[in-house]
Order: sequence, then C-alpha cells, then structure tokens
Amino acid sequence: MVNIGINGVILRVKNNKLGDVWNLPVLGKTLENWVAGTLNVPCQTVEASTVINIAEKIKPLIDRTKPITVVLYCDAPLITAKTVETAIRQLNEKNLNAVTLPRGTVYKTEYLYGIQTLFAQTPSGSGEFEAVESCESLSRITDALKRRILNFHASNGVLITDYNNVYIDCDVVIERGAVIEPYNFIKGKTIIKADAHIMPNNYIENCIIGSGARVDSSRLYSSIVGEGTRVGPFAYIRPNSVIGKECRIGDFVELKSCVIGDGSKVSHLSYIGDAELGKECNVGCGVVFANYDGKNKYKSIVGNRVFIGSNANIVAPVHIADRAFIAAGSTVTDGVPAEALAIARARQVNIPHWAGNMYAPPVGSETGAYRLVQDSEGIIDGDASDTENTEELAHNSDNNVDNGEQPK
Repeated sequence: MVNIGINGVILRVKNNKLGDVWNLPVLGKTLENWVAGTLNVPCQTVEASTVINIAEKIKPLIDRTKPITVVLYCDAPLITAKTVETAIRQLNEKNLNAVTLPRGTVYKTEYLYGIQTLFAQTPSGSGEFEAVESCESLSRITDALKRRILNFHASNGVLITDYNNVYIDCDVVIERGAVIEPYNFIKGKTIIKADAHIMPNNYIENCIIGSGARVDSSRLYSSIVGEGTRVGPFAYIRPNSVIGKECRIGDFVELKSCVIGDGSKVSHLSYIGDAELGKECNVGCGVVFANYDGKNKYKSIVGNRVFIGSNANIVAPVHIADRAFIAAGSTVTDGVPAEALAIARARQVNIPHWAGNMYAPPVGSETGAYRLVQDSEGIIDGDASDTENTEELAHNSDNNVDNGEQPK
C-alpha cells in the first residue's frame, strides 16, 4: 500500500519476557520493520506504554496536511495491507473520525490533533492481530510469516518440496523454475536464478546462485555462483568469492576472496584464499593456497588451463602462467612460466639395507618379547612394556625339541 496522503506511526512497546519487542529479528526483518512494511510509507516511531500519554508524542511527528494517520503496534507483524486499506475505506465512506483495530487505530489527522490523552492498548486479539508476548507466540507468528513467504514463492513457480523445513528471509528473490529442497536456510539479499537446484542442508546468505546451478549441503556467504556450477557437498564458500560458469567445487573445499574461472574444478579437500584462477583449471586433492605469513595476506594469480597436482602448496604472492603444470607434492614459491612443468620437491632416494623403523617390534626375536625403547625424552612406547608373545615362545620350544635339544 502506497499513499502519500498517509502518516505512519509505529508504537514501540516493551515486554517483560522479551524486552524491546520492536527489535526482535524474524526472517530478515525486525518486528517493527514488518509492521512498517504493511504501510509502505515513511513511518515515525514512538515509545508507548499503558501509563504514558502518547498523544503529546505523536502530534509533533505527523504531517497535518496528510488527511489520514495510521497508528500500529510494533508487536503485531501479521497485520496486512489489505486490513489497513479496509479500515481507511471505512473511515472515509462512513465519515468516521477513527476506526479502531485490535492492535492499532486509523485516524483522521485533524481528529487526532484534537485528542488530549491517548494511552497504549493492552494486547488483545488473535490471528492477524496476535501480539508477540512470549517466546511461544513469537514462534507461532514466525511460522505464519514463514508460510506467507513460502506461499509467495510457490505462487511464482518455485518448487518447495517441504514447507516445514525451509526458511527463507523476506528479501530473498527466487526465480521461476528453481527447486528448494528441505533443511535449507536462505538468508539476506540472496538471489536464486531460474532452474537452480538447492539440495538439502544448505546455509546461503547474501549470495547470487546462477541459473541451473546445484548446491548441496554447503555454507555460502556473500558470494556468486555461476550458471551450471556444482557446489558441495560440504563446501565452505566464504565472502567475496566469485565462481564462474560450469565449475565444480567439491566436498570439503574452502574458498575465500577468490575468483574461479569458467569451467575450473576444485574437486575436494582444498583451500583457495586470495587468489584468481583462470578458465578450465584443475586443482587436485589437498592443494593449499598459502596466503598469510602471520602478518599480511597476499594474492596468487593462476592462468588458464593450469593443472595443480595433489598436495601442492602455492605460497603467495606467486603467478602461474597459462597451461602450466604443477607436480603433485610441490611447494611453489616462485612464478611458473606458461606451459612449464614445476617440480618443487626433493627427488626420492631409496637407501638399501636400512635398519628399518627402530621403534617397531623386532622380527624373529628368540624370546618373542620386546621392551621399552627410551631416549633422552623418556619413554617412547609405554604400551610395549614387558610384553611377551606366548605363541612365539611355544613355537621356539617345539623347534628345540625337534633338533634334539632339551627344552629350557
């Protein structure tokens, strides 16, 4: 409802159980903002109680040239624009001075100026006029607002498979054809484009999810996911990340303040922070972009069609040019030219006749027993203390008998 001839006044009330009711957040808005949104006009706020004369507070705040003043309570967010419009129409058609609602009043502005005393109403009413008086009533009202939001999206062609387990803030935009499965929290100013598929168990806040994208069991904050990109399961997309089209961000991947070019893949168990990756790159398992030296953070640049092998470390700042190949297990600290192979690891050396693991139990011991191994730091293997292998002892005894020896 938009009417430039209306003054809007929101009465701020307190509650013994909940305190400052007007500031309670519900699905992306405070209760006060939910009520003000019903009027869709600039609103003034006034502290109110049953013992304070609020007429003296309201009059200086309203524009006398506007013929109608609507006074609503901040604790009744379910009131609709249609209800207020009906009260205004009744006020004009019946030439009344005021129309009282269970949680508010519609006045002719001139009549309101003539009122000397006005006190806040005691909460009463149900349904649309139910007031938030306790945690229980707040939960009930939240459910009603949630269903309104879900009905709005469903009526616009969004498939929501389970109303009971989906939470969508009031400012979220979802285009026709998107699918929202259960156990999702979609918050803030998020935009979900057509045909995107939000699979179960996601938390998405202030993000743009591209057309045809698929997000599964992940956490996304203040980032962009391109068309046809797959995210998750169990990915963590931190703020200021931009993921291009047709990308693959797999399980246990963390991105932070980075750009991932179209068609690139970061399939699993990797961290990319403060970096730009070009198109069609492949990042192997366990790759870490080391962007922090304990004091400052640095950025790495990776060109197009770069292959980064598993367990590589990219120590920023570094530039890896197009079509370079980083061998698995390398720690890259210098730039890599285009189409070069970078190997930054020690060459494997096998030393024959090595004594083996000195802490392992000996093989073929006569007694079949082993004792503690000690060094200057103390006991190495406390569980191995004075342990005997009885089966090995029995086997040795049998051999001695076969050789004509007397068992010891």
